[in-house]
Amino acid sequence: MQGKQNQHRADRGVAVVEAAMTLSLVLLLLFSVMEMGRFIQAQEVVTNAAREGARLAVTPLPGTSTLPDSSQIEGRVETFVDSAGLSGATVTVTQDTTTYGTVDTALTRVRIDLPYSLLTGIPWFNALEVTLTGEAVMRNETSP
Repeated sequence: MQGKQNQHRADRGVAVVEAAMTLSLVLLLLFSVMEMGRFIQAQEVVTNAAREGARLAVTPLPGTSTLPDSSQIEGRVETFVDSAGLSGATVTVTQDTTTYGTVDTALTRVRIDLPYSLLTGIPWFNALEVTLTGEAVMRNETSP
């Protein structure tokens, strides 16, 4: 009888160890999937914010032929990024003229750099930081 009780206790100990290992793997997988989704969402926000800024930059203000200035563009982009719960974006707006054949075309480039760090709270992952970049180039709707 004593041998059966010892065997039963050993089986319970093995089951607890197996459950702990399985649970830790499932949690690692779960957090990895959540983190990847958050990463993709943040990259999409940065890309769309650059596109939104470029669209504003090349379209004249209503009723005028005046294009918005850099501070208006940066403000729109920062509002877009902030609305997604992200912060710390650096916005760069550059305007240049490119010649296609004999036609000069004014282009506006909006670039966003956003530092991104992992959210999981696991100490060795918190040191990982990546800079997400979004860029959009559009042709101005008014002549330079």
